[in-house]
Amino acid sequence: MLPEVISRMILKHYKFLLFVIISITCFFGYNAFLSERKIITDFSLEQLFPDKDPDKDIYEQLQKDFPKEESNLFIVYECDNCLSQNSLNQLLNITEDLSFIDGVEEVNSILTFIDQDFDDYSENEWEEEAKDIIKNPALENVFIAKNGYVNNIIVKLENYIDDHDSRKPVLNQVYKVLDVYNIEYYLAGIPFIRTEYVEFVMAERDIFIPIAFIVASLVLYYVFRQIKSVVISLVAIGITLVWVCGIMAFLNVSINVISYLIFNLLTIIGVSDCIHILIKYHENLKNGFNKNNAIINVIKEIGYALFLTSFTTAIGFFSLCLTNIKIIREFGLLVGIGAILMFCITIVLIPIILNLIKLPSKKHIDRLVRGGRLQLASSLNNWIINHPKRILVTSFFIILFSIFGISRISDDSSIFDDFRPGNNIYDSVKFVDKNLGGVFPLEIIIETDRNKGLLDPELLFKVEEFQDSIKKIYSIGSAKSYTDIFKVFNKEFNDQYSLPTSYEDIISYTAIDEEAFNAFILSNHKKGKITCRAIAGKTSDADNTKKIVQELATKILPQDCKVAVSGSIIVMLKSNKYMVQNLMTSFIVASIVIFFSMMFLFGSKRLALLAILPNIIPLMFAGGIMGIFNIVLRPSTAMTFSIALGIAVDDTIHFLARFRQEFIKNKGDYSKAITKSLLTTGKAIISTTIVISLGFIVLLFSQYVPNFEFGLLGTIILIMALGGSLVLLPVLILLLKPKFGFLVKND
Repeated sequence: MLPEVISRMILKHYKFLLFVIISITCFFGYNAFLSERKIITDFSLEQLFPDKDPDKDIYEQLQKDFPKEESNLFIVYECDNCLSQNSLNQLLNITEDLSFIDGVEEVNSILTFIDQDFDDYSENEWEEEAKDIIKNPALENVFIAKNGYVNNIIVKLENYIDDHDSRKPVLNQVYKVLDVYNIEYYLAGIPFIRTEYVEFVMAERDIFIPIAFIVASLVLYYVFRQIKSVVISLVAIGITLVWVCGIMAFLNVSINVISYLIFNLLTIIGVSDCIHILIKYHENLKNGFNKNNAIINVIKEIGYALFLTSFTTAIGFFSLCLTNIKIIREFGLLVGIGAILMFCITIVLIPIILNLIKLPSKKHIDRLVRGGRLQLASSLNNWIINHPKRILVTSFFIILFSIFGISRISDDSSIFDDFRPGNNIYDSVKFVDKNLGGVFPLEIIIETDRNKGLLDPELLFKVEEFQDSIKKIYSIGSAKSYTDIFKVFNKEFNDQYSLPTSYEDIISYTAIDEEAFNAFILSNHKKGKITCRAIAGKTSDADNTKKIVQELATKILPQDCKVAVSGSIIVMLKSNKYMVQNLMTSFIVASIVIFFSMMFLFGSKRLALLAILPNIIPLMFAGGIMGIFNIVLRPSTAMTFSIALGIAVDDTIHFLARFRQEFIKNKGDYSKAITKSLLTTGKAIISTTIVISLGFIVLLFSQYVPNFEFGLLGTIILIMALGGSLVLLPVLILLLKPKFGFLVKND
């Protein structure tokens, strides 16, 4: 048999294999951590944008045509009277201090629109002037709230401040300036959100990657009660992680908002492989095998099952390569490769190390083989034999509950579903949404082929009407365009805050401040934009806003105008929708591939169908939990199903592999084969499920909601899958045994 041949070759050529493993590990380690191509950290959110998408193309063209609105940082704070002389003096000092920060291009506030020297007025005189200022529609919800008690400072960053490494020092300087003043401030805007988001995720990474290793070590020690078993396992896992890091370096894959989970997941997968190998080794010693034969028999009896479990786990991750998001494809590819490498390294390295070290004591072998997990496995066996109908009825009601819950699942997500109240980003954006009507830039692009372009007087008034209508949309806090600049100049020269009526005046105004106009209209006047600030809504809000804008455009603007709605928030929410669709497709593909893999291993379509059922029910149950408890279907939750299916089906494969062996040994006695399988392999399955579940349970302590939901759903699926493999599957086999006589055959 091939597994036996492989095991003998491993033991015979162990020195050469050790040399190869150490050499490859050093090579990958150098490239991953010391060379010029070493792994970098990049937590930019732009990586979550889809590769090919019309909205993304519009957004990228927008960034080329106009100055970036997304480089604006908003500093918002409450004051007793924002237009009082004391408040304005404080505001003046703050804006001056901010303007000296490296990386800041300009600072604007309500002071930008106050020409008078307010200190020259008496308090009563200035109050009268302030009443006129706050009535200015150009300022409302832009630099000051409608009620006059919330100020907004807009800090425009230089164009080169476009990634986390350049943004972070600027924000640190902003914090340092603001902390000098006695104000309770909130920051908002894309630079703040992206920087804080990255810092938050990096902090989570620094906490949970070490915890994964600690949990794995503690569980391994609890299972084996031997330091050497823990060390053997962690060495095999550590070497695999180094290899994966080396592959990441060669493929130029950074540690990002998705890929940082690779190390946690591979640690969990590796511990599972190690437990199965070591428990089988001790079981063989208990059955009277010498060291050499015990090692050979490990690979002979569970080698195929271990390979298939690694393969199905890898398939669950490889299916993510079908998505339209590069970093998710990279994540799926690397964890899939890592799962296969973990199998190869553990199946080669652990037997070699076991062959080089002393045998465990007889007392230790007895404790491990007849440990506490035996009682649980024995209890499950008794329950299966005595209460099969209860098990089937319970399973039926679980399916009904799941169907009901699944019918209530919503995919209406928001980027702020990632955070809980109390988080800096969440609290800041909610405060700004409430007081200023939102800060997320929403760009409405208008194009025309008219000779005079968008400066055609007739069209100019239509754009003004269109803009005024947009301001009335519930999700829009403010809207500004080139029409506002014309009104300001017309007020200055003609004392009328309205649009100029003659084309000559319009052209002359554009020459006064070309830079101001270039922010909203191209030099050929054929293309312009209305910049809105929108609240941080959900996918349905964004879709509804786009729909209303298009309806208003059709109703108000001439037919020769083309209108498009863009902005990073639009692209991000659409990206989430695409990811969910792609991930659901990948889940279906993974299910099909896993089904055929099991059919190949066990030689039966009927048994493969039977084996899939106990793994589909846990996924349905997790979906039901999502619907009942309003957990939104979004990328982090959708991804859980493909991943958990690949991991959960491992229990079924190990159980059926052992069942087939026992079925043959016991000459077709289903009951004895079930009992023997539960009391042997059942223990290892329980141990590995505990280990893997703990890896997911750790994530329940995360403040990052996607991690929490990933951990919650993963834990539910794995625990339910354990019940499916060790309770429901045996009952189904016992009830349908007339159909499985084909199992009596030699391996």
